[in-house]
Amino acid sequence: MAAVSILIGLYFAVMVTPIRALSLDELLVKVERQYDLTRDFEAGFIQETTLKSLAKTEREQGRLYFKRPGKMLWQYEKPQRKTLVVNPEKSWLYLPEDRVAYVQQTDRLLQSTAAVRLLSGFVGIKNDFHVQFAEADQGERKGNYFLRLIPREGNAGFSQAHIEISGATYFINRVWFEDPYGNVTRVTLFNTKLNQKLKDDKFLFRVPVGVEIYSLP
Repeated sequence: MAAVSILIGLYFAVMVTPIRALSLDELLVKVERQYDLTRDFEAGFIQETTLKSLAKTEREQGRLYFKRPGKMLWQYEKPQRKTLVVNPEKSWLYLPEDRVAYVQQTDRLLQSTAAVRLLSGFVGIKNDFHVQFAEADQGERKGNYFLRLIPREGNAGFSQAHIEISGATYFINRVWFEDPYGNVTRVTLFNTKLNQKLKDDKFLFRVPVGVEIYSLP
């Protein structure tokens, strides 16, 4: 669940070559401004997790909903249905096929200050990360910007992150995290809709009848 939480707050992009390449500071200012203008969003997502020790990649797909402050709903549809609901008080992971739900205090789920700042829109990002431009294949770049983030703290849950930012909208449209063991999680968003006036009750979890509940520390 902690790995999933890091991924919240990602945004879409239209790939258009920028007129002028921005400096790192200019880029971060523009990204922060875009986040400030976004109250909520929904998007399709593809999540790919590569387990280095097993030389295996797992692919999941679904729909993501996000509302400030700190409300999220990840509805996984393929290959297995599951739901992750996060609100400021509690977080729930529901596995309908197993008829079980796991609940945890959100402040325990989001233990890393660095991760929380990243998800909330790049506010103070340089206080929590060493930020630099990352190398990208020219065919992959397509007018977008690539950043490499190294956490300043040791409890961020990942060793480094790479972020793709649109050169047209300055939203994040792809992110991938690497943990100390070499495992990599990648998330790509598509068909994003901004400021949909999502209702708060969308981010509440109602336990279905017959589902066992397990509390996590």
